Amino acid sequence: MKWLKNLFRLYINSSIHTGIAVVCFTLVTFLEFGMEVNQNLLGFIFFGTITSYNFVKYASVARLHHSSLAENLKIIQVFSFFCFIALLWFTLKQDYKTLFASSVLGMLTMLYATPVLRGHQNLRNIAGIKVFVIAITATGTAVLLPLLHQYEVSFHDKFLAIFQRILIHVVLMLPFEIRDLRFDDPSLKTIPQLLGVKKTKIFGSVLMVLAVGMSFFRTNIGHHSLVGLSVFSIVVIGMLWASRIKQKPFYAAFWVEAAPIFWVLILVILNVIF
Repeated sequence: MKWLKNLFRLYINSSIHTGIAVVCFTLVTFLEFGMEVNQNLLGFIFFGTITSYNFVKYASVARLHHSSLAENLKIIQVFSFFCFIALLWFTLKQDYKTLFASSVLGMLTMLYATPVLRGHQNLRNIAGIKVFVIAITATGTAVLLPLLHQYEVSFHDKFLAIFQRILIHVVLMLPFEIRDLRFDDPSLKTIPQLLGVKKTKIFGSVLMVLAVGMSFFRTNIGHHSLVGLSVFSIVVIGMLWASRIKQKPFYAAFWVEAAPIFWVLILVILNVIF
């Protein structure tokens, strides 16, 4: 069973699970707006997510300790290289609007990971904004990119969908921030550091209720999507309240990260039943 555990760790640490999660968030956008699924865009997002996340997580480690990399990290390096090649292939299939928006999101990711700001800081280390930077980049990828060419969708509905998803991403980040409470520098001023664990859970629950409530102001959302979002919100709130500072291994990295997979499954089941 040891090899199976190692394979599972490799699956998580290589960001494959994260890539699937972001693709599922994108699929939710396609399903909510009744759009035809763009497979080339999904491939672009999947390999782009893996490439960017692995850059954020491992670039500095690989640069400083290249000669002594652990075996799994070497595998992740090689895997990331091939994902980058695949990303280039899918990049050729995108239009200029998608490439421009993706470039802006990519620059934001670069600023998040690389100390290029004044005082050799990156966005990740600036107090209070880490969770919002991640929420904005994830939302830009999974909502903005699919909606770029949907001219029949009003600005009002696009804005609400984007803001709604930002709130959801912030809530999904909270179990990770609760987990990291023991290790994060107090200067980061994360939400659990500022509010405490219990108030963070209340705060996240309120944000999810607000996210669901915003659906009633959207003119394009169907009955299935509203029910699906409501069920999904209950799942996310349950995951948030089950979060602990001392979490089980991979609770956040696997189960919480899998939340958008559950969301897609809920929407598919609702469409099949009704």
